[in-house]
Amino acid sequence: MVSRKKVVWITGASSGIGEGLAKEYSRRGAFVVLSARREHELERVRTELADPDSALCVPYDVTDFDGADTVTARVLAAVGHVDVLVNNAGIDYKDRVAQTPLSIYRRVTDINYHGNIVLTLALLPSLTDGDQVVVVSSVNGLLSDQCSSAYSAAKRALHGFYDALRAEQPGLRVSVVVPGYVRTPITVNSINGSGRTFGDLSEASLKGMPVEAFASRTVRALDRGRSLVVIASARERIAIWLHSVCPRGFYRIAAATAPEYENLNR
Repeated sequence: MVSRKKVVWITGASSGIGEGLAKEYSRRGAFVVLSARREHELERVRTELADPDSALCVPYDVTDFDGADTVTARVLAAVGHVDVLVNNAGIDYKDRVAQTPLSIYRRVTDINYHGNIVLTLALLPSLTDGDQVVVVSSVNGLLSDQCSSAYSAAKRALHGFYDALRAEQPGLRVSVVVPGYVRTPITVNSINGSGRTFGDLSEASLKGMPVEAFASRTVRALDRGRSLVVIASARERIAIWLHSVCPRGFYRIAAATAPEYENLNR
C-alpha cells in the first residue's frame, strides 16, 4: 500500500500527452500509475519522473475490454484508491470518408471511444465524491474538418458520455480536456483508410504547443476542477468560435483547405 499521496492513473502514458501529464503530476507530488501497451517505454517514463519511486507501471491495452476489471483490481490492490483517472490513450486517423471502410471506423472507435470509457466503468464503483475522472478529447471533438471523420466521431462521443456521467454523478469532478496541436509523435502512427501509418510528424504537430507547456496548463486547470479544459492556439480557438457562431462559414473554409495528409501512402 502506498502512502496517501494523491494517486493519478494515466493511460497512454508511454509517450506524448500522457507522458507529459505523468511528468507534471509527478512534479506536483502525486503518485502516478502509468499504463500503456509498451512496458519498456513505461519504464523509461517512470525513470524520468520527478520521483520515480512514487510511480507504478501497469501495462494495459485499452482494447482489452474483458481485462479492464482485472487491471483495475490490480491497481487498487497496489495503491488502495485512485483519486484521478486520466483516460488518454488514443490513435490518430486521417483519410476521406469515401476511402475509409467500416473496419477502420471500428478500430478507431474501439481505441478512442470504448478504450477511453472502459476503465471509467471498471473504476467507478470505487470512486467517491471529490475524485476526478479526466478524458483527453481534441479540438476535433468540437468540430470536424477534412479527413477527420473516424477520429472526430469518436472524440465527439466522449463528450456525450462524460457529460452524461457528470450529470449523473455530481459528486465526481468530470473533466474533458480539448487539446489543439501539441508537439507529440501522434501523427507518426496516424492511420488512413487502408490501415497504413503516416510514418512522420505532421507540420502542424511540429508547430504545436510544447508538451511540457500543455501539461502544465492542463494540470493546473484540472486541479481547479474545470469541466471543460481547452488548451489551444489562438487560431484553433477562432476556429471553435467560428464553428459555433457561423457553421456555414467554417465549413466553407474547411472545404477549401487542402489536408496535409492527402499523400498518405496506401
